[in-house]
Amino acid sequence: MKSKVKAKLFSMEVFLNRDGNVEILYDSVEPNDFEKLMNVGLPMYAGTSKVTQFIKFLRSTAEDIMNKSSRFL
Repeated sequence: MKSKVKAKLFSMEVFLNRDGNVEILYDSVEPNDFEKLMNVGLPMYAGTSKVTQFIKFLRSTAEDIMNKSSRFL
């Protein structure tokens, strides 16, 4: 049976609060910490570099969304 264990790497949520304001939250692992941990704990995993780059992309995109959201809100 396959393991269903997951590690959250990134999440982004947008809420409308009671005051009518939009709240944007995102949470992410630190890419460099992820890479170090993977290299020590799971050195046999070949995708560490690609996943690290993807986390960096997601964080950059989230920052861009947050910065540009003021044009809409």
